[in-house]
Amino acid sequence: MSGGNCPETPRQRMIGMMYLMLTAMLALNVSGELLNAFLLVDRSILQAKESVEKKNTSLYEGFAQAYASNPNKVEANLVKSNEIKLKADELVAHIDSLKYLFVRTADGPEATPDPNGGYESVSNQDIAAQLMITENGGRRSKEFKDMINAYRELLKSHVDDPDFIANLDVVLSTEPHPDIPDNRSWESEKFEYLPLAASMAILSQIQTDVRNMESDVVNRLFTAIDEDAFKFNAIEALVMQRSDYVIQGEDYYAEIMVAGRDTTQPPVVTINGRELETVSGRGIYRVPATTVGEKSWEGDVLIKGPDGSDRHFPIKGQYIVSSPNVVISPTKMNVFYEGVENPVEVSVPGIPSENLRVSITNGKITRRGAGYIVQPTNGSAGRESVISVSANVNGNDRNLGRKSFRIRRVPDPVAKVNNQRDGTIPKAILTAQLGVVADMEDFEFDLQFKVTGFSVAVIRNGYIVDSKSNNNLFTEEQKELMRGANRGQRVFIQDIQASGPDGRRRALGTITLVVD
Repeated sequence: MSGGNCPETPRQRMIGMMYLMLTAMLALNVSGELLNAFLLVDRSILQAKESVEKKNTSLYEGFAQAYASNPNKVEANLVKSNEIKLKADELVAHIDSLKYLFVRTADGPEATPDPNGGYESVSNQDIAAQLMITENGGRRSKEFKDMINAYRELLKSHVDDPDFIANLDVVLSTEPHPDIPDNRSWESEKFEYLPLAASMAILSQIQTDVRNMESDVVNRLFTAIDEDAFKFNAIEALVMQRSDYVIQGEDYYAEIMVAGRDTTQPPVVTINGRELETVSGRGIYRVPATTVGEKSWEGDVLIKGPDGSDRHFPIKGQYIVSSPNVVISPTKMNVFYEGVENPVEVSVPGIPSENLRVSITNGKITRRGAGYIVQPTNGSAGRESVISVSANVNGNDRNLGRKSFRIRRVPDPVAKVNNQRDGTIPKAILTAQLGVVADMEDFEFDLQFKVTGFSVAVIRNGYIVDSKSNNNLFTEEQKELMRGANRGQRVFIQDIQASGPDGRRRALGTITLVVD
């Protein structure tokens, strides 16, 4: 279906073969299955058309970007491509208008040429021929062919490849096909003695051919922009600096290079009036960072052009020199909790994290992934923990800073049954509970406490009757006590003990529930 830079794909070949096969079968009675096959072909052709249109959109975007970079170089071919786009859009829109004319003449003003069920007269063999051949002496067909011919000649005017021009003449031909008998005209092939579904598929195929040829020619115009150009037509100077953040007393280091450079012809790099040493085509700029503050520099990169003339590329850059500064921040809060793993981030601008040495008082700090984990010493709640950071900077050990944190004890969890600590509860819900849960309400860490024992007590005949569990689950005896409670009677869940990750036991108080 297409040539040049857009060879025919297997999908397009399949559609073409199906189209020819279905056209040949028109001498037979038009069955429902055949009409459905035409609709299937139409849908496939439209999908191929949408794919080409997406590709064309990307191509025009590339043209626009190239024009923004170099208007003088791109303008002539951009004007040609825009003219092709305009004519292609007009032709595709005209074909759409013919589709709407066909289906709305056949099915009324609400019909659409959608092969997914937008029109009903798929088997109608009169409408297309009437509108394109019979009415007004075939004026619509003549207008349609004139537009296709004009579009084909426009494309040919921008191409000098004889093979591609020959392909254009075939793909966008308006002459009768040599294999069709009886010297039938082009419009007769497309619209006469055909069900409407076939004519619609043919129109869709012409639209796809228009878009494919548009893509091929515009792509040729785009490629031609750089055919005779200097190989590195987008040359620009680049600054490659190790860091834009420098610790006082250290060096600022940057490599200045030209993209697309020729290693046999190194550039001449000048910064602040001083010519730099070049290594492997790169200018090396190194200055001591003796004072704190924002620094800037500018200069010039000189390289020989393809015609032997000097090409100059201005460059500039800036960086900040600061005093040593350490950043130590807790990931979740501004304190450490005893008995849990406290995640901490430690970083120093300008120094890789693997070069840092981190120590702590009243605890242990270990590296984990990109951060650290702090575990305060047991029994240190109420004290302070100090994190200190140092590093070897250019062969010298330097203390970079420290920070203090308060150590606190993990708060007690809240014991609950049915997510309640008190209040009324239906007996059926109470007796359906499995046991007692220790809930860490509003605590920043995902920390789990487990109930290790509790008692259930009720007042029966003026006496307290209780039963003990040695884990977090109700025993059968405790459930019997709760089943025997009357409405309005209190059930006491008391002597609740829980254990946290550190293994220490906590007393969690009493849950008082009133049976409803």
